[in-house]
Order: sequence, then C-alpha cells, then structure tokens
Amino acid sequence: MYIAIEGIDTSGKSTQIELLKKDFKNALFIKEPGFTKFGKKIREIIFNDEISKKAELFLFLADRSELIEKVIKPNLNKLIISDRSVISGIAYGMEFFDFDLLVNLNRFATDSIFPQFVIILKLDKETLKNRLSKKEHDNIEKRGIDYLLRIQDNLISTCNRLEIPYLLLDASNSIEEINFRIKKVISEFVK
Repeated sequence: MYIAIEGIDTSGKSTQIELLKKDFKNALFIKEPGFTKFGKKIREIIFNDEISKKAELFLFLADRSELIEKVIKPNLNKLIISDRSVISGIAYGMEFFDFDLLVNLNRFATDSIFPQFVIILKLDKETLKNRLSKKEHDNIEKRGIDYLLRIQDNLISTCNRLEIPYLLLDASNSIEEINFRIKKVISEFVK
C-alpha cells in the first residue's frame, strides 16, 4: 500500500511522519524531493537556486522518477508512507502549467505509479500565517500565504480529478488528535 501525506509547508507532515515511524516499524518511509542520493542534489537546487518554473518542474519530475525506480517499485509489496508525492508535484505545478500536461508528464516519470491513498493536512489562513512567521522561508514559502493556500486547494482538486481516495484533516487540531486519525485510517489498510 502506497500512502502519501500531503499538505502545504508548516501543516505538520514531518511531525506526523515521525510519530508514525513509532507505530509502523515495518513501513518504508520516504519523502519528496530528496530521498535518494540524486534527489538530495536536486532538492538543494530547487530550494536554494533561482531557476525557471519549467526547470523546477523537470527537476521535481527527475527526482520523482528516480524515487519510483530505485525505491518504490522494489517495495510495492510493503507499506510505503511518503512525505509528499506526485499529488504535490501536480498541485504546485498547476499554478504555472496545464493540469493534463502535468498528469501526463508525471505518468511518464512514475510509470503511472501514484499513491493509492492520500492524507491531506489542511491549514486555515491564520494558522498558516502564524506558523510561517516563526521560521526562515525557502524559495517556495517566499511566494506567500495566498500562493500556499491556492496550492492547498490544488492538492484537494488533484486528488478529486485523479479519483484518488483521500482523508482531509484539519491541521490546526492537536498533534495527538491528527495522529490518532491518521493511525486509524492506515491501520485499516494494513489489516
């Protein structure tokens, strides 16, 4: 089972994944971008260099392609829990490129291997503003709050348009409550 945890920056994905590692010890935990050796180099470029939107898109696709080939394909018989996935790739890309083009490019890059279930952590504007004010911003976060809120809508829209089942959780709830809901849904899949 390939499950992705999605959400915009500061939604709590990393926190939840760290908690899930304690309960799902046999799961393979991955992240996008930057899980493979090649991906780490790509991540450094994406988040720190000034590059065109098209170059950024192709770097994300290259990272995703490498991850699918080297990590996900050999482990499809296991529980895979990913911090971001193709869903993010399309959602962020939709701000600059056509949805169908993005889907086709991602199908090519991933050999059509998409997550089977997605958990989306959704933030309200005030919580997002508060959380962003407490950290240094990377190139993506520098695009602003309204941009990030549009991406959040795009995450939901992408799952709907691709007909990938998802659970939408309020990311302003307590860490424990969110963790309980995520563990419950993942446990149902791995029975």
